[in-house]
Amino acid sequence: MKKFVITIIAVLALVQAAAAIPAFARKYGYSCEICHAPVPRLKAFGEEFMGNGYRIPDKEPPRATIDTGDPTLLLQRELPLAMRFDGFLSYEPNGAVKGDFRTPVAMKILSGGNISEHVSYYTYFLMTEDSKIVGLEDTYLYFHGLFGTSLSFSVGQFRITDPIKPAETRLTAENYMIYKFRVGASKISLSYDRGIMAGYRTNFGTDFVLELVNGNGIDDQDIFDSDKYKSLVYRVAQSFWKDNIRIGIIGYTGKEAGENGPTNSVTYFGPDVRVRLPNVDLTLEYVRRTDSNPLFVRAEFAPTGISHASDAYLAEAIIAPRGDKSQTFYTVAYNRVDSSLATADYQTLTFNLSHMLRRNLRLLVEYTHDLNGDFHRFMTGLMTAF
Repeated sequence: MKKFVITIIAVLALVQAAAAIPAFARKYGYSCEICHAPVPRLKAFGEEFMGNGYRIPDKEPPRATIDTGDPTLLLQRELPLAMRFDGFLSYEPNGAVKGDFRTPVAMKILSGGNISEHVSYYTYFLMTEDSKIVGLEDTYLYFHGLFGTSLSFSVGQFRITDPIKPAETRLTAENYMIYKFRVGASKISLSYDRGIMAGYRTNFGTDFVLELVNGNGIDDQDIFDSDKYKSLVYRVAQSFWKDNIRIGIIGYTGKEAGENGPTNSVTYFGPDVRVRLPNVDLTLEYVRRTDSNPLFVRAEFAPTGISHASDAYLAEAIIAPRGDKSQTFYTVAYNRVDSSLATADYQTLTFNLSHMLRRNLRLLVEYTHDLNGDFHRFMTGLMTAF
């Protein structure tokens, strides 16, 4: 117990950063609270700002661009840059290393801005994650408001499930496993991939998204696609009550090749619900994944029993006692993966308390309990971006 108390006290001095872009606050002279409550969680205005290509229509500051005399050139006066630093200490009572100074976990350089009125970009370079150089993660061009409609598309590298809920905006250190889990030797997940994403929103609140991606993730930075196959992702969502309730479904179909010839066909399908109330933000998601041959076994060696099915769940509630004006936020998150291939199983329950010390400085205390085994983790620290 004494060691645990010492560990917790030590953690309070450490820093973990938020996935926010302070460069936008500098550009417009606004507080971070305009888009976030708290950083990095997006408010409705923040989501609208992102959808507009990081622009506020009719409120673009003249000082933000250079008048070159060329109407076909929009040149930003300054390149928007921001830094993110992640570092924390975790305590795992049953771990081989009980108290761990994991700092820095990540150092990022972020940039986002406009190329024209209807074209923008976003990128960040992950300089170090667990003491490794990772490279680019989110990096894409975003075309929006095409043909005078709500049609948009992104091309580059992005998270497949960003239209549901960007994982970078979560308040917990515990990730959303529903997006990240893989089965067997498969490279397919609902996390990062490279490709093109098209979106369209009707006047009555229905969103359509269609994505065509490589289907092998971005773990290997030296290989863009490892086989001849592509994956198709589709999503339909309907919003109600001034966009405070959203119900959607996502589907995925893809195929991948193993090293020695066998292939694996993968599908995902499932619903998601988000309810945004003044004091509570509730997310519920479920997907069923099927793999025809995730271990890439040759048919002659295993003619039956090579397919697997997995069910994944995410439930998250963020409680803000004073709504967007809250200084303290409480999060409860439940992650679960049940697979016929037991190595993919995962089940945790996470409790998080976040307190805003400054608008871009957040104190975090978190406990994650492993419901399937002995992985239990305490952590605390500070979160900032600048």
